[in-house]
Amino acid sequence: MNKNRHLLRLADWTEERIVDTIETAIRLKEELKTGTPTAPLRGKSVGMFFEKPSLRTITTFQVGIAQLGAFPVQLSPDSIGLGKRESIKDVARCLSRWVDALVVRCFKQELLEQLAEYGNIPVVNALTDDYHPCQAFAFAQTIRENIGEFQGKTVAFIGDGNNVANSFLALCAKLGMNFTLACPKGFEQPKAIVEEALPEMAKRNCCYKVFNDPKEAVKNADILYSDVWVSMGQESEKDSKQSHFWPFQINDELLSFAPAHCKVSHCLPAHRGEEITDSVMDNLDVNLSYEEAENRLHAHKAVLCQVLEKTK
Repeated sequence: MNKNRHLLRLADWTEERIVDTIETAIRLKEELKTGTPTAPLRGKSVGMFFEKPSLRTITTFQVGIAQLGAFPVQLSPDSIGLGKRESIKDVARCLSRWVDALVVRCFKQELLEQLAEYGNIPVVNALTDDYHPCQAFAFAQTIRENIGEFQGKTVAFIGDGNNVANSFLALCAKLGMNFTLACPKGFEQPKAIVEEALPEMAKRNCCYKVFNDPKEAVKNADILYSDVWVSMGQESEKDSKQSHFWPFQINDELLSFAPAHCKVSHCLPAHRGEEITDSVMDNLDVNLSYEEAENRLHAHKAVLCQVLEKTK
């Protein structure tokens, strides 16, 4: 399998390709706002297979595909019965003859990788239990537009060492940003993911830190980031996890320990009053979550252009 054809994990992409995708997203956004959009994927079709619930990802991919001149094809998990009604091999090989790319939001990273292995079209990771690279692209675009250059900036992720944190760590490692995780003991990121990122960070003179005290974690941050404490599919763990995470809420008190210029973002949906408060979410001078949500549209378009137009 040629991983360069796909977006399975951000760690698989080079710094140059990541930067090119971010710049493409910014350009596509400007074209749309100035009324001069292009349709570089005219005549192509993109399958969308979503096992997990979605508002932002499914909407922005579907709208973005149409804006690029392509045709989105919704693929129902219940109808396909992937791996049950029909084998993954057969589904991948058939879809490769009908659509030009596949956007997949599923639980297991292994399923995504199998679709990429057995098909011969690009596969884009729209979220798995392990990674969320498309969110990282929207976040990077938001940083570039609101904070400036990447090198030397510090991202403080407050909460669970989850799939979003994993992709953000890879993003920071590739772009020369420091990455700080503030989480309760026992909720750190997988060791293998951290060890993979460390050499990339060393090459770019940035660093990785973990704190169990969120007040220490935010002291030098340029942006604080939050996600839900309980990811999709882990709802049974809610009561046990919340007791550990209450001290890691992003609120006005925690913000007071961060530099005055520090911004906040959240991948959404936000559980207001849990991982982030109303007062922070509604402070639009500080909160970039909605700009990041807007950028999902343009980042997703840029990713599709990258895998369909620029991968040989």
